[in-house]
Amino acid sequence: MELRNRTSPQQGFTIIELLITISIIVILIGMLTLALTQARVAAQIAETNNRLITLKKATARFKNDIGYYPAVLDNHRHLATIPEFPGQSNSNPAQEYRGLVQDWYSVTSPAEFLIGYGDQLEDGYGRLANSSSGDDDYLEVPAFGIRHPGLDGVWRGTDLFASDGLSTGAGLLEDRDPSNRGKLYGPYIELEDSQMFGRIAFDLDGNTIVDPVTGELKVFYPGDADYDTNNPMVIVDVWGSPIRYYRSIYPQHNDPTMPKTGIAKMFPQSNLYDRPTMSDYFVLRPFEFSPEQVIDASFGDFSEGDASPTGDTSSSLDLQSGQFAYFSAGPDKQANNNLRADILGVVGNSGDDATDEVNKDNIVEIGP
Repeated sequence: MELRNRTSPQQGFTIIELLITISIIVILIGMLTLALTQARVAAQIAETNNRLITLKKATARFKNDIGYYPAVLDNHRHLATIPEFPGQSNSNPAQEYRGLVQDWYSVTSPAEFLIGYGDQLEDGYGRLANSSSGDDDYLEVPAFGIRHPGLDGVWRGTDLFASDGLSTGAGLLEDRDPSNRGKLYGPYIELEDSQMFGRIAFDLDGNTIVDPVTGELKVFYPGDADYDTNNPMVIVDVWGSPIRYYRSIYPQHNDPTMPKTGIAKMFPQSNLYDRPTMSDYFVLRPFEFSPEQVIDASFGDFSEGDASPTGDTSSSLDLQSGQFAYFSAGPDKQANNNLRADILGVVGNSGDDATDEVNKDNIVEIGP
C-alpha cells in the first residue's frame, strides 16, 4: 500500500492580514484617545464654567453687603487707571476710548475682594508681619476676610487725607488706610481647591511675567521658583490662566483736586455712546450666535482696522444689560481682545499677531 505524505494547511496570518489588524487597532486607539480627550476637555470647560458662576454669585453677595461691585485693580493691586470717557483726544475721542478700554479689566480684584487675603494694613483684617502673642491682630488667622472697603472702594487709597497725610490719592496699595474695627465681610468663596489659586510674578523691571506663547500672565504655585507670597494672588481657570474680572465702565470727572474712586456707577441699557455697557469689551461678545440673539452695540470692533470707526457691532442683550463679567480664555489659553470673531483674513487679524479663532473657546459669565 502506497502511503502519501499529507501536510495540514498552513496556520497563521499573512503580512497583509497583520497590517490590516494593526491598522484597525491603531484606528480604534485613536478614536478612544480622541473620545477621552474630548471628554476631558468637556469636563474642564464645565469646571471652569462652575468657577465663573461661583465668582458671579460671590460678586453679587459682595454687592449686597458692601453696596457696590469690587473695584478694578491693576496687576500690582493698585486702583487701575480708569479710561477717560470720552477719551482725551482732539481728533476722534470715540476711537481713542474704544482702544483704551479693551485692557480695563482685572485679574487681581477677585482674590483681593472676594477672598480678602491681605493683612490688616491692606484690607483691615489679618495678622501683621512680626505680630506676636498678645497683639490685637495675633488671632486674625486665617487672614481671609475684609473690612468695608470704604467710600472709594479701596480702603481710602484715594483719600489725600488718609493715615499720615502722605497718601498720593492714586489708589495705591501702600496708600490704603482701612479701619481695623467693625464688621468682618467674607470670604465670599471657599478655598476648597488649592489649584484654583496662584500668584503672578514680576521681572527685575517690575513687569509681570507673561507666557510667550499664549500672551497670558504666568501663574506660579507653592514650590515653583518664582512663587512669592508677597506677590498678588489670582484665581485661575482649569488651564491655569488668571480669570479676568470686567466691570461696567463709567465716566470720571477731570477735576485734579478730586479723587477718582473705584466705586462703580451703573447705567441703564442703551446703545448710545454716552451710556457705556459691557459690550464695549469686544472679547466678551459671543463668537457666534443665532440671529435673534444679536443686538447692535455702541462701538464696532477693530475688524475693519485700527483707523476705521466701523467694524462688527454684533453683541448680545446680556452684555448690553450686564454690569460685570468673568472671563476665561478657554482651553487654548489665548484671546484676541480687539475682535469679536477673530477669523483669519479680517483686517484686525492679520500679520504676525493673527490668531486662528482663539476667541471661539472663550468662556464668559455675565452678572448679575
